[in-house]
Amino acid sequence: MIELRDLILRLRRGEGIKSLHRTTGRHKTVLRRLKALADERKWTLEGYPVPTESEIQALWFAKTTPQAHEGDKAHPLDAIKDEIDGWVNEKYSFVAIHRLVVQRMPCSETTVRRYIQGRSKCLPKPVIPRIAHPGEVMEVDFGLLGLVWDDQERRNRKAWVFSGRLRFSRKAYRRIVFTQDQDTFFACHIAAFEWFGGVVAQVVPDNLKAAIVKASHEEPLVNRAYRALAEHYGFAINPCLPRTPRHKGGVESDMKYVQSSFWPLFREREKALGHEVPRFSEANRALEDWNLTISETRIIGKVGSTVPELFATEQPLLAALPVERWDPVDCAHCSVGPDWRIQYGKSFYSVPYKFIGTKVLVVGSRNIVRIFAGTAEVAVHSRAKKPWAVIAVPDHGPPNAKEYLTTSTKGLVMAACGIGPHVGMMAEAILADRAVDGIRPLRALVRLQERYSPQDIDSVCLRLTTAGIASYGSVKNELKYAQEKLQAKSFRFARGLGFFDPGATESVNEQEVVNG
Repeated sequence: MIELRDLILRLRRGEGIKSLHRTTGRHKTVLRRLKALADERKWTLEGYPVPTESEIQALWFAKTTPQAHEGDKAHPLDAIKDEIDGWVNEKYSFVAIHRLVVQRMPCSETTVRRYIQGRSKCLPKPVIPRIAHPGEVMEVDFGLLGLVWDDQERRNRKAWVFSGRLRFSRKAYRRIVFTQDQDTFFACHIAAFEWFGGVVAQVVPDNLKAAIVKASHEEPLVNRAYRALAEHYGFAINPCLPRTPRHKGGVESDMKYVQSSFWPLFREREKALGHEVPRFSEANRALEDWNLTISETRIIGKVGSTVPELFATEQPLLAALPVERWDPVDCAHCSVGPDWRIQYGKSFYSVPYKFIGTKVLVVGSRNIVRIFAGTAEVAVHSRAKKPWAVIAVPDHGPPNAKEYLTTSTKGLVMAACGIGPHVGMMAEAILADRAVDGIRPLRALVRLQERYSPQDIDSVCLRLTTAGIASYGSVKNELKYAQEKLQAKSFRFARGLGFFDPGATESVNEQEVVNG
């Protein structure tokens, strides 16, 4: 690039404007302004020193910039500058803004870029290029899009876009979702691998709770369910460091790309159709369309290839998909009760009695429930098929469990908890009354299961403990009253209607036929 100082020296040697224009390509208007500045400062005269390039540029920009704004004619895009300013404030991309502008007037994308950049004082931020190897890394993240209309729930909801982006080829699996929970996070991973037709060596997630329980620079505590997913598909989890989103800068840029390019076009299209809030039912279909027609057809800057061309190199280097799709698991921390059981979901599972009062980790899949104390697996059960089922292994109980449950207060409370959680609360409330010995009423409370169902006993205990009543007699009387009331409803006379008046019976039957 020819410096301004070189142009001034050539003007000083007598070279004309036309000649400089022809040999340097500089616009004649620019050359005339530069000559006027040089003549004013006497730089074109022999004997007068020519200053340095930086000094010339300082004078040049100070002098030419105001003149350029004052003397230039109105730009055609000034007619819609307010709308353009609004799109810029909403962080629409140049591509999206250009597509919106051409709906009003013919204009090139370059013109739009220059117009916006000329009105902006923002300087570009420096970036550090990274070397990416094919088949090595997929970066994943969620990005907020905005409100959409949920056709099923008939209300506006926040929508997020999930992006799983291959670092080398820039190919991205994108899906619009309503939540960032664990199930959605895992389902998007599985769908991305199946869409790519293979698995990468590493996945770089953000420090979201669905993936990383506790962020750390040295040893991130990986969610057990996410670890199980990684082991099944054979990839390594490499979360970015806390407060350093640049470690997954590719997918961060993809979020901005979707938010500034796809989303504004989709919103404006929906507005044109009369939908002020975009419809979720159309969002993913439009995203797939945009991905095929715009995102993957563009030439990647500083690479000179399209996404499909780069992916053709990367796809053969991806690891093969496993034969079976991963069975999702769910993790929870549960406390072991005095009845040596835990409540997981809406069912109960036994744990060795020595863990009573401790917290255990439960990992449940569709068919299996595994229970861990620390890193050791202490129990495995088949998953309950119906709510409030009890899955127990007799060996998990203490020695002589039956005798233990009937000879000690702790055992009786455990037995009561085995009937139902509110029966256990009633037993503890009875024991809390120091004025009476609690052993005998507790034994009687536990024996109620010989005459009544556990559900009925638990329901009565819930009602009484809520009212602040702690008495075995009250529980027994309530159950007896409920049973008698049920029997009264089902009572009928031994002799039917019309037994003593056969004629009345015939008329009743005739009436029934007519009504029928």
